[in-house]
Amino acid sequence: MSFNPNQLLNNPASILNRPGLMAGLDNGRDEGPAEPPPPFDPGLYNNAYGRLGLLGIDNVADLGCGAGNFVSVMVAKGMRPEMYVGVDSNHRSVSTAKAAYPGWKFIYGDMRDPRIQAEYERYGAFLMLNLIDTLEDDLGFLSIMPSGKPLVFSLARSERPEACFFLPESNDIRDRYSSILNIKGVGRYYHPGTDERLGWFVVLASRW
Repeated sequence: MSFNPNQLLNNPASILNRPGLMAGLDNGRDEGPAEPPPPFDPGLYNNAYGRLGLLGIDNVADLGCGAGNFVSVMVAKGMRPEMYVGVDSNHRSVSTAKAAYPGWKFIYGDMRDPRIQAEYERYGAFLMLNLIDTLEDDLGFLSIMPSGKPLVFSLARSERPEACFFLPESNDIRDRYSSILNIKGVGRYYHPGTDERLGWFVVLASRW
């Protein structure tokens, strides 16, 4: 039986159970044994996919793509590899994504590198889930995005170990970003059955 990427939606660790998927991940780097992709919440990715769909966007650059979680949603929706590029500065995550989703484009490197920017800035929209609030220079990073193109990004509403900051109220988002972003909508997402305050904001914007 061939590997079904949709398995990662419910069981991301299943990638390690498929022969050959982890082959060649170290690329000569001394990074220790391969680890399974971390679990993720498919609801947040589906929420972001829906927001992109409302815009009629048919191709997206996934910045901070990690192990390729958003591709799980795209595959489930019947999207094609040419509609996507993922970029991440974590070599292990990009290697895992490439192994899990052959034929899909993933780039390892600094998202601020002009050569890498040239690869992704031609796409129609930019997705940044679980990225912006992990950056100490979030304002500087957003300021290099191409103007006018849609940005969809998430922000934690409560303290998280991986986040540098959190914004509990939607007005906090406008206060922080309105000088560089045209904020078009702020939605909310949280795990069903949990306190909404522990979830995320999902922001639709574009750079002025």
